[in-house]
Amino acid sequence: MVFRKIENWIEGDYLKQKKLDEAPLSTEKVRKKTAKHLIFLGISFLIANIFLAYIIGTDVLLKIMTEPVGQHLSGFISIWIFTFVFYLVFSRMRELVCTVACPYGRLQGVLLDNQSIIVAYDYERGEPRGKLNKELDNMQGDCIDCKICVQVCPTGIDIRNGTQMECVNCTACIDACDMVMEKIHKPVRLIGFKSEAGIKNKEPFKINRRVYGYTAVLVIMMAILSVLLIRRTDVETTILRAGGTLYQIRDAEGMVSNLYNAEMVNKTSGPLQLELVPEDKEARIQYIQKPEVLPYGGSIKVTFFVLLPKTSIKKYKSPLAFKLISGQKVIGKVETTFIAPPNQ
Repeated sequence: MVFRKIENWIEGDYLKQKKLDEAPLSTEKVRKKTAKHLIFLGISFLIANIFLAYIIGTDVLLKIMTEPVGQHLSGFISIWIFTFVFYLVFSRMRELVCTVACPYGRLQGVLLDNQSIIVAYDYERGEPRGKLNKELDNMQGDCIDCKICVQVCPTGIDIRNGTQMECVNCTACIDACDMVMEKIHKPVRLIGFKSEAGIKNKEPFKINRRVYGYTAVLVIMMAILSVLLIRRTDVETTILRAGGTLYQIRDAEGMVSNLYNAEMVNKTSGPLQLELVPEDKEARIQYIQKPEVLPYGGSIKVTFFVLLPKTSIKKYKSPLAFKLISGQKVIGKVETTFIAPPNQ
């Protein structure tokens, strides 16, 4: 989508690229190759920075870019490692990545059946192959064995040999074959979107159980994603009672307390001033570590006691809910448990 179009723009189509690669070293060859690889390296650098921003965040990435290299040596090295990895993938290892590393082809082979619509060669119409000969026109198929479909294939396969793991359904072979068919005045789509049943038995495509099954799985996955997006909160909060602690009875105050640890993660596009408020009006919070501003894309940890009057405790383990308030607006709710002996 990007790198191959740049390559075609600078070096020409497949045949021109092959001719350039085989040509002796010259000023034109050096100029074209240098320009291509410099552009490839620049785009790879851009992709590497975007990729790294997902991992470490844009704020940290901007610091790496603007502050002295010595302060962010590991980040600087990471950017260049990712840059050269992307550069090698797109400039040298394209087909190898598709045939060795990418799981798409293996997954595709498991999901297909003879009714699946795929990029396929119509062997009933194309065979037997042979050079264009009007005298033998009725004795041979439409395929003239020009091998252009093989030349344009990014993974170097021959689609006429049937469905193969390396096929990425780019449809370059369809366009190339149609061009040849038009030149020899034959019907197009000798290679096209077809099914094995459609080629062999001339059966039209029909929806079978597998299609319904895949559709059901897709709908379920979309529903799960939708629920996750709808239920997504601005601040992800986890509140747990402090490990290894029980309740604390404060006889002088007539209260019982539990110690809690909370962690808050900001998922909004800016910093937040948060307030944690218990829904139980009798409950009171006593901070050991009071929360400050929750930074954009960051998190804070809070430690606090929750105090309840002894008289309000009816059972040993009671649910306890909190509201997260920012700017007088409730942006989330979280629940935990409060333990204490019930009031007799």
